Amino acid sequence: MSPRFDPSEYPGRRPGGPVVVIDDQVLPLRLDGPPDAPLRADPVATARPIPVLEPGVARFGVAYGSNASPTRLMDKDLTARGSILLPAVVHGWVAAFEARRTGYGAVPLTFVRSPGAVTSTWVLGLIPEDLPLLDRTEGRVAAGTPEQVDREDGDGRFAPPGTYQLGRIGDVHVADRFLVRGAMAYLPGPATHVQRIAGDWRTYPASDQAAAARHVDEGGPAAPAPPPADVVLGDWPRTPLEPGT
Repeated sequence: MSPRFDPSEYPGRRPGGPVVVIDDQVLPLRLDGPPDAPLRADPVATARPIPVLEPGVARFGVAYGSNASPTRLMDKDLTARGSILLPAVVHGWVAAFEARRTGYGAVPLTFVRSPGAVTSTWVLGLIPEDLPLLDRTEGRVAAGTPEQVDREDGDGRFAPPGTYQLGRIGDVHVADRFLVRGAMAYLPGPATHVQRIAGDWRTYPASDQAAAARHVDEGGPAAPAPPPADVVLGDWPRTPLEPGT
């Protein structure tokens, strides 16, 4: 199967609002369900259940790069049981372009601290059974787990081990009505370098993929990413959507 995601459009097209991606469908979500199950597919265009929408099942993490693109989630095989995408606002962090290309050709983003910044982004919700695959695609290997990276993967799904690590970035406001406390995000690994421009990080959406690619091709300036302060080892913790704005 050929990839649906276009690297030149990285980080990819975002949904128009809250959605659940199931197989090749992108269904709008309503947020008016009961407190224990506020997310509902509308309309339900599939006859079978959507496991990720079961009450209390989903784990949420900030998706500031291509993980907020439905087509990239399809390419990563992360939609068979459903993937939730909800708009979010993050304080004190920005998405910055790295000084490298991925296996599928795009210049990726990483998350770095920026005091006072307000970043509009997304959170991705998956069922726990799909989190190990998401970790593999981001080069994160849980503590004590052998590295399992498919080097023959033609669409570049899997990043090299150690590319990113999981960490907490504080409270994240979601869809103007929820709060994720101590939200999770993929943060820079030890070898991550970030593009610099005029002394600052080259950030998205201020810069686009074409500019980031030229920077890499021309050997533009870069600096090591600041190391994360709150790294999470092992399995993902629960990250419920709580009422709040």
